[in-house]
Amino acid sequence: MIESEIFRDAKRLFEYLYIRDDDCCRADLIVGFGHFDLCIPRHCAHLYEKGFAPKILFTGGRGSGSADLAEAEAEVFANVIAAEYPKIPSCDIIVEGCSTNTGENISMSATVLRESKGAKDFDNGIGTIIAVACAYRQRRVWRTLQKQLPGIKTYNMPPKTTFEKEMLAFQKRGEDLIQLLLGEVERIMRYPEKGFMAHEHLSVQIMESYERLKQKCDE
Repeated sequence: MIESEIFRDAKRLFEYLYIRDDDCCRADLIVGFGHFDLCIPRHCAHLYEKGFAPKILFTGGRGSGSADLAEAEAEVFANVIAAEYPKIPSCDIIVEGCSTNTGENISMSATVLRESKGAKDFDNGIGTIIAVACAYRQRRVWRTLQKQLPGIKTYNMPPKTTFEKEMLAFQKRGEDLIQLLLGEVERIMRYPEKGFMAHEHLSVQIMESYERLKQKCDE
């Protein structure tokens, strides 16, 4: 059992990082960001079937979030759609399977879109996207999109979840969600000055939780 203070601080960081828009509207493209969590492609399929966008782009090779996936994350996601959602035409699924970080997810996706026959791209026709990432990465994905694609409107629509559900899911994969939360906050602090993402203000409460949690984990 996690100590109550550690649990409270970890949950506060998770709920800060996990952003979900209530006013999601129809967009030009759904972008599913790679991870081991197969709720991501299924949620993208649900949004597609509800008519939120005419195409889905999956992006991600094999990286820190791949866990035990044997193939590129984007390829795994596309296979989930093919197996579980046969009514979704394969021509409406675009795959970028080489990127290994969030910045590459976006830049390499832009290249794949430009090279896809009949597809709109970020410079021609795509003005709005729905971003679907794993819960704890959603805020950084959003801020990275703001930096790299400033002219594109982004709706944040990760799968619905809770901190408790994510802890169990990561434990089953042998992953330490608390360390990942700390790393994510550290990236949000450092990456703007490197030019990787838009600036993000971290509240006093978030910084206090981060410092306490980091100290506990370093002991």
